[in-house]
Amino acid sequence: MASPNTSLGTVIVTGASSGIGHAVSRRLMSADRSVITVDIGEQPPDLDPEKHFICDLSDEHEIDDLVESLLEGFDLKTVAALVNVAGVPGTQPASKVFDVNVLAVRHLSRSLAPYLSSGSSIVNVGSISGNGWQERLSVYQSLLELDNAAARAWWSDQSKSVGVDPYTFSKEAVIVWSMLHAGELRGTGIRCNVLSPGPVETPLLPTFREQIGDDRINWVLSHSGRAAKADEIAQAIEWLAVGESGWVNGHHLVADGGYTSGLLSGWVDVADAPTPKLTHVE
Repeated sequence: MASPNTSLGTVIVTGASSGIGHAVSRRLMSADRSVITVDIGEQPPDLDPEKHFICDLSDEHEIDDLVESLLEGFDLKTVAALVNVAGVPGTQPASKVFDVNVLAVRHLSRSLAPYLSSGSSIVNVGSISGNGWQERLSVYQSLLELDNAAARAWWSDQSKSVGVDPYTFSKEAVIVWSMLHAGELRGTGIRCNVLSPGPVETPLLPTFREQIGDDRINWVLSHSGRAAKADEIAQAIEWLAVGESGWVNGHHLVADGGYTSGLLSGWVDVADAPTPKLTHVE
């Protein structure tokens, strides 16, 4: 592989060892960009990042250590984008789902943002499972005002009474967080957006079938036609992160083959929709 062109700006990608994160990293490297990869697992043999960090994003101290290592080893003013792909499904314990899918995204983004330059961007990964965020907007606004310790305490007390499963809640929360963070970053020149995919052909798809139910997944796929390829989701993430999207900010972009448009405009009939499972793991 040719040496990366660091003048294009480095991109930090979490969850880079598999699935969507791997596809994003591969696309960026194919475009001759320098990429720093982060994952709980080892560096995949088919990727050649500038540096790979192993980090358990459910552990706040490991995130702090990651940030310290990035500050010591790199000039973060040259970072073009932070792409927060890492996430866990609802078959994991509810506390871990909340820690990784919400608090880790917020903590890492807030920790790195002061060192990024105007013109850089942050892209978070949501899910069409989070499309109902507006129904609980006031809950997320209040929750996301809390620090991590208080947010964890709230979640421990309220996770069974929020009306949706932990995974759905986490993805609704990260969608709202992305919009709020765009507001926090006003005046810095740093953008924040969120990309929500529908079902994607990754190693996690069977796990999502277990979490949501085969009937529900198949019903969604009957309207979009098929599951997305990971690279198709990576295309949209790449555009938000480093593409010609400079005036797109605080935006929730859905990439699901048209399924959500059917819900919003009415050509998807929800009357015959199988009820999704409400997976909640202690």
